[in-house]
Parts: sequence; C-alpha cells; structure tokens
Amino acid sequence: MLYEHLISRNFDPSLYKNIVLDEENEILSMYLNNLSGQFVGFQQYNPNVADKKINNAENGRYFTICQRGVTAVWGLETFDREKRKLFVVEGCFKASALHLINENAIAVLTSTPKSMASWFDILKVKHDVIAIGDNDKAGKSLVKVVGKGFTTEKDLDEYSLDELREIINECKILR
Repeated sequence: MLYEHLISRNFDPSLYKNIVLDEENEILSMYLNNLSGQFVGFQQYNPNVADKKINNAENGRYFTICQRGVTAVWGLETFDREKRKLFVVEGCFKASALHLINENAIAVLTSTPKSMASWFDILKVKHDVIAIGDNDKAGKSLVKVVGKGFTTEKDLDEYSLDELREIINECKILR
C-alpha cells in the first residue's frame, strides 16, 4: 500500500538506494546528505498522518532530523554531474517528480535557505542552478536565494509528468 501511494505522488522507490520502506508501518525514511555526500540526517514520511506542520515522528506527516549547523539536501544519489541543469526545490516529493522526467534535482528541506547561498554559488560554477518554489513566501525566498528560477501554482508532485515536462520546457524558453 505504501509503494502504491508513493507512485501516486510521483515518487518511484526503485530509483533510490538511500531510502527505507517500512511497509508494515507505512513509513518512508529518506537519508539526507551534505554536498560531499556524507550522511547528515533523515526525513521520515508517514502518509497516514494529516498534520504537515508538526516535526514529530508520531504526530507529524514529516519528521526531519539533521546534524546542527549542517546543510542537508535530498536527491544527490541521482545527481548526474554531466548534466548542466540542476533544479533546487523545497521537498523530496518535488525533487522525485523531477527525477522521474530525468532531471537533476535536490530538495533543500527548509523554508529559510539563506544559509545555503554560498552552497548554491559553488554549484553555479559548473551547473545552471534553477529554483522552483511553491507559490508562497518560502518558495519565493528559495528563488531569491538561488538567484534564478520561478514559482508554480501547484506543488510539482501534483502535476502529471507530461505537465511537468511542459513546465521544464517553458523554463528553457524563459532563459
């Protein structure tokens, strides 16, 4: 049941090695890394819990824990260094939707990405770093910090894959 739910959210577990599917408790755990690839935390997703705002293993849909003072992202295991484009998004499900259409994407898992600005500058040396934010304060902040990008009306994982490809193609036209 968890697997089918994840597929419906444009998250294909077969693409990732650094996840744990707990089918019995219906919980997905995703390992977080720093830019060097070191394990620095994890995010747990429980689709059976409604509250998205509580960061608690029992009462929250999402539970994220990371080393203090460390910048963490999700999605590096699919990162193709040969591709020029790198999309930066807010959450894992948004990144996984982009992975399904063969795009580089990392999730920053924060609503205040200012501490990541120098990280993005380093990535820009070799990659065209483009933020895709939600159409809210946090999403607009992400685009501002990255310095290039746009917001979308819906969450990326709420679009069909064809719609998502169209959004990415429009992004190419806008540049």
